[in-house]
Amino acid sequence: MTQMEIIMIIKKGVVKMKTWNESEKDAFSYFQWFNKDEAFERVGMNPNLSVFSVNGSGLFGTSKKNVFIEVCSSEIQKIFIKENFLKDYMLYLFANVEVKDRNSRIERYKKVWKLVQSKWQLNEFNKGPEIETEIDGKIFFSSIAGFKVENLSTALQIISSNPKRYTIIASKKDDVLSEKMITNFFEIAFNQHRSRIDEIDYFGLAIHLCSDGDVVFRWGDSAEEAEIAIVFSRDMLTFFSS
Repeated sequence: MTQMEIIMIIKKGVVKMKTWNESEKDAFSYFQWFNKDEAFERVGMNPNLSVFSVNGSGLFGTSKKNVFIEVCSSEIQKIFIKENFLKDYMLYLFANVEVKDRNSRIERYKKVWKLVQSKWQLNEFNKGPEIETEIDGKIFFSSIAGFKVENLSTALQIISSNPKRYTIIASKKDDVLSEKMITNFFEIAFNQHRSRIDEIDYFGLAIHLCSDGDVVFRWGDSAEEAEIAIVFSRDMLTFFSS
């Protein structure tokens, strides 16, 4: 594991905000809930996955969280811009909105993007179709929007607001915004194996998508700590740890 520490002090009280980067060769060691036996059962192999993450502590209050998101965006942008291999990738926001009232015309009108756009500016996002899906008797609208790395901070703000329903995926595929691909992502993310109902199964996304060259982002936080972790095939590790 490698670390780079960036100490940031916000002059309000004595609490320090600290951020650092980590890279781990084995994602199954990084995430305790990644299980090799389960991976083999679900995809017929143990995929070689690695992790790069930007971490933060002392994130008390909205202002520090916003600063941390900007740090995350900057660190990830540097990697994607620096490495020629990663220039072939497009970033995608994967969004899922549950319909609370099946008979609500407003919910069915807003679907995904009108709801998200009421809070964040998405003019620079290339929005895909909004697909109605159902899992465990609950109706969702799901969609994917492509965006450039320059708009990463906005996407991070969105996924940090509800990582159970929003995430980011990077891919070189040219059909990610198709109805077929959106449905496929939803079926993987909200599958019967997930441990928590109605939450994105990041393990499932990683073991299904990363072996095919895709990259899965995961936002995690608790109290005053947070991280954005990026899971990818191990043969890409040098691009994230250089």
